[in-house]
Amino acid sequence: MNIIIDHQIFFQNRFGGISKIFLEILRRLRERNINVETSVKVDSYSRGILIDRVTNEQINLPGCISLYRVYKIIERIYLYFGFSLPEFLIKRERGIFKYSLRKQIKKIEGVVCNELLSNDFTIFHPTYFQSYYLDALENSRTKMIITVYDCVHELFPEYYGDSNFILKNRQKLCEIADHIICISHNTKNDLLRLYPSVSKEKVSVIYLAGDLSSEMVISNNLPFNEYLLFVGNRSDYKNFSVLLNAFSILREEEQINLLCVGGGGFSLSEQKSIENLGLGDSVYWNSIISDAQLASFYRNASLFIYPSLYEGFGIPLLESMSVGCPVLCSNIEVFYEVAGDAASYFDPKDPIDLKNKIKEILSEKHLKEKLIRQGFDRVKNFSWNRCADQHILIYESLSQLNAN
Repeated sequence: MNIIIDHQIFFQNRFGGISKIFLEILRRLRERNINVETSVKVDSYSRGILIDRVTNEQINLPGCISLYRVYKIIERIYLYFGFSLPEFLIKRERGIFKYSLRKQIKKIEGVVCNELLSNDFTIFHPTYFQSYYLDALENSRTKMIITVYDCVHELFPEYYGDSNFILKNRQKLCEIADHIICISHNTKNDLLRLYPSVSKEKVSVIYLAGDLSSEMVISNNLPFNEYLLFVGNRSDYKNFSVLLNAFSILREEEQINLLCVGGGGFSLSEQKSIENLGLGDSVYWNSIISDAQLASFYRNASLFIYPSLYEGFGIPLLESMSVGCPVLCSNIEVFYEVAGDAASYFDPKDPIDLKNKIKEILSEKHLKEKLIRQGFDRVKNFSWNRCADQHILIYESLSQLNAN
C-alpha cells in the first residue's frame, strides 16, 4: 500500500482547519510505518514553509516581482497611515497569494499527474477540490479517496458566487471517487441530499478530534483577565455579527472582554461595527502562532462561544472541552452531534438569547462546572489515533481492490 496526499490545502490554509486534519493523519501514518508521501514536504508547515520534494527548496515563496508583493506593499502603506485594508482586498489575500505561486503549483500538479500515470501509488487522497489530476487519474490504476468537510458552498452560495471552483467540481469529484470520507453524519446527509447521483455505499463518516490537553501551559500576557473567546474565521456564515450584538447588550450588565483569536485582524467593516456598538475598549484580536498558545487562550477564557450558522464538524468545540473551557454554541444539528450534552446551546439568529445564555453560564457556577466536567467526558469519544486508524482501513481496502 502506497499513499500520496496532495498539496492543495497547504497552499490554502495558514494554521489549523483542514490542513490540521491531514497533518494529524500524516503523523500517525508515519508512526505506523505506512508508506505515505505528500506532493510537497510539510515538515516545516507550522512555520509557513512548504518544501519542494525534488529541489528541497521552499516552494511557497512568492517572487520579488509578483502580485502578492504588490498586495503587501499596499498593506504596509495602509498601515503606515493608520488605515485598514478594504475588506474586499483582505478576503482575496489567499487568492492573490496562490495566484502569485501559480507556476510553482503547476509544477507540483505535473509531478502528481506523472506519479498517477506511473501507478507508483495505490491510493491518491487529494486534500481539496481542484481537478487538475482528472485526465491522469482516468488512465491510472490508482484509487482516489476524497474528503468532504462540509457543504457550505452549496448551502450558502451567496457568499461564494457561481464561479467558485468547489461548486463546479465537487459533484464530479465525488461521483468518480472510489471512496468518500465525510467528517460528520450531518455532512454526509447534506452531501447525499444535494447530490443524489453520489452512491451512498461508498461514503463513510470518520470523526475528527481536537485534544489540546497535552500542550504546555504558557502565558499569553493579555491586558485583561476575564474574557469570552471566539476562535477562527469570522466571515459570513460564521455569524460573528450576532456575537458582537449580543456582547454589546451584555456589556451593559457585565464588565468582561471579548477576545477573538485567529482568522486575521479585524476588517474595516468589523472595526466600524465594534466602534458603532461602543466596544472599542472591550473587543480584542490576537493571532495564533502555536497549538500551545491556542490551548492557553482556551484555558484562561471564561467561556468559548461558537455562533456559526453551519459547520461540517467543529474541532474548536473539542479543543475547548479538552482543556476545561465551557462551551456555548449554536443549536445547529452538527454541534449536537459533536458536543452532545457537554455544551450549552443558543439560537444563532437571536442575540438576546445568546446574551442570556452567556450571562447564565457566567453567573451560575454549578452550570459552568457541569459543562466543564461533561466536556472532559465528551472529548474522550474523539481521537486522532482512531481517526487515522479508520483512514487506514479504507486505504487498505481500496489497495486490495487495486491489487486484484
